[in-house]
Amino acid sequence: MKKIIIIGGGVAGLSAGIHARQAGFDCTIHEKHSIPGGHCTGWTRKGYHIDGCIHWLTGTKKGTELYKVWENVDALNNETEIIQFEEFGRYELCGEKITLWKDLNRLKSDLIRLSPEDEAAVTEFINDVKIAQTMDVPAKKPVDMLSLKELTQLGKSMKSAGELMNKAGKITCEEYAKRFKHPAIRKLFRSCMSEGYSIAAFIFSLGIFSSGNGAVPRGGSLAMAKRMKERFKAVGGKLVTNSPVAEIAVEGDIAAGIRLADGTFEAADYVIAACDARVTFDELLKGRYKDKKFEIRYNNPVDYALPSSVLVAFGVSGDLKDYPNISSFETEPYRVGVTDCTIASFKNYAYEPDFSPEGCTVIISNIAQTDKDYFYWEKLYRNREEYRKEKIRVATELQTRIEEHFPELKGNLTLLDVATPVTYHRYTGAYHGAWMSFMMTANAKNMMHKGKIKGLKNCMLTGQWLEPPGGLPVAVVTGKFTIQRICKKEKLEYIF
Repeated sequence: MKKIIIIGGGVAGLSAGIHARQAGFDCTIHEKHSIPGGHCTGWTRKGYHIDGCIHWLTGTKKGTELYKVWENVDALNNETEIIQFEEFGRYELCGEKITLWKDLNRLKSDLIRLSPEDEAAVTEFINDVKIAQTMDVPAKKPVDMLSLKELTQLGKSMKSAGELMNKAGKITCEEYAKRFKHPAIRKLFRSCMSEGYSIAAFIFSLGIFSSGNGAVPRGGSLAMAKRMKERFKAVGGKLVTNSPVAEIAVEGDIAAGIRLADGTFEAADYVIAACDARVTFDELLKGRYKDKKFEIRYNNPVDYALPSSVLVAFGVSGDLKDYPNISSFETEPYRVGVTDCTIASFKNYAYEPDFSPEGCTVIISNIAQTDKDYFYWEKLYRNREEYRKEKIRVATELQTRIEEHFPELKGNLTLLDVATPVTYHRYTGAYHGAWMSFMMTANAKNMMHKGKIKGLKNCMLTGQWLEPPGGLPVAVVTGKFTIQRICKKEKLEYIF
């Protein structure tokens, strides 16, 4: 039985590990943190649970290819309650309230009622979202392993979505907003995604959500990661936590195993780097192997910006079940990192009563950050006291704005925690604290990476960095794809 060592116990690493065991490999995962899950995590503060990852999860609709992968790794199962929301979010802009309903006919009607002169532009937008609803993440096999017949079928099924991506992918949200005459609708499209994103990102996000394929598993991120961990152990995998890997051991351009931080060597037939790609190339491989596709992207943070965030969590003395799932509203400018914000928002976790003491609710604001902000926080972190003070300042600024907009909450908010991009980098190893891979900007080119490292045998990359748009769905799928590619090399039949 050949041995596979996986570096990183996030969603990609756990997926690869489960599929490796199903294929008959001996498999060990080394995770540097005390718990697996990577970015898919949560933690407790002052009696409240803070979900640090999932806002909503793609692939929650039974019958889709992606759902089957989530089911196989036990991230989702028949006992997992899937929570569907009726609204994507509620925006208060230019004195108007706009709700992005899951019901697209209702959304269309509301927008046209608000601005009859924008009917044509609204109709085109809704029609595009309906096309985006047909998008199903291909998850059976990697594209390079599909037969001609399978490729043809995939091309036909993705034809409309592909044409939409080509049409919308090169248009920024700012440019798209100019199609509309009403100031509130224009501001909606300017603020629906972080600065720099193409409108395609928003259209496809709303398409997935409105199709019922984007929802939340009860218990959130940490519970999902725990289910995957138990699944890996149940199929015979070995998980070693608090076990940072210092180096991928290479002998004659062949990966021979790993060397742990304490100097221990562990041999393997294959090494899978399910950690951050930059960490793999620069630290684990000591810069000896390069990849032009990654280098181009890491060296161009304008066109290939990395999305991260500052998370601010509050406990609320009160039940917010009648408040929207996500509330966004205009406010006086405030600075976070090097970004000036004029919109404040928070996600309401009233649908998770177990996250809070009885009669209380968790709300979380995720303030968008990019590479420039990361460098700000990284520099500040060198002075821990100044770093702590800045986190408190940001939380106070946000709390003041929430209480001004919702005066009934004044005096009922308790700060639970503030996590910056540096926090996520420290705990998960994600480059610049990124929770998704390279942003879908108008100038970006999509990268479909096979996970092979040029010049190095028996070592594979896996994880969100390999395919757009990154995130948990790409992580779980590429974990599977990596094992399928190894099975092909070993001439083994893959049965999953």
